[in-house]
Amino acid sequence: MRRASWLLLFSVLIAHPVVAQQRPDAPVSAPPLATSPPAIDHVLGDGASEWMVSGGPAWGVKLFHSIGDHDYVLQAVSWGRVLTEPHGPGVLRGRFEIGFEVVPVFAQYAPYNTYGFGLTPILWRWNFESQRKFAAYAELAGGGLWTGEDLPKETTSANFTAHASYGMRFFLSPQRTINVAYRFHHISNGNRRERNPGINAHAVMVGVSLIQPRR
Repeated sequence: MRRASWLLLFSVLIAHPVVAQQRPDAPVSAPPLATSPPAIDHVLGDGASEWMVSGGPAWGVKLFHSIGDHDYVLQAVSWGRVLTEPHGPGVLRGRFEIGFEVVPVFAQYAPYNTYGFGLTPILWRWNFESQRKFAAYAELAGGGLWTGEDLPKETTSANFTAHASYGMRFFLSPQRTINVAYRFHHISNGNRRERNPGINAHAVMVGVSLIQPRR
């Protein structure tokens, strides 16, 4: 009789955890949450790097004593790195980015044809605070341009360049954007020749960016 009692108690102890596991009201652990993509502000945060490829037409204008009617096409590749956290008041609040730009294609088609390339070692970009789907920026840059013919005629084929630009990034994903920008582009020989009429142009640049956040 005592042996039967011990066997019954042993059977209950073994069966209890099995029954508890099968209870319908037993708590079920929640599945792990998926990792959310990085926020746009984090992607453009301090230490982020950006490759930007863009291109578009430019139309020369008579402005600030420049020669008009010089029309050309630009293609540019730039790299930059964000150096700061957000600074500034209100709508001006943003982050500072420094970089450089290469212009592998410069092609003037009016009033005569000439081709060249450029290098812009100074590029300052201000990235305004990002919104959900877009991020505006403004930039100032300066460098040089070398062409096959004098630009303008009877001046020099080696010139200085400068530009001021305002653009908008539209996010396809947190790290890829389509960009549209207006650029005021200036070409001048810096008074190294007796004639320095200069060329000023309005340019529309369209391109893409690849942004790599700081790791």
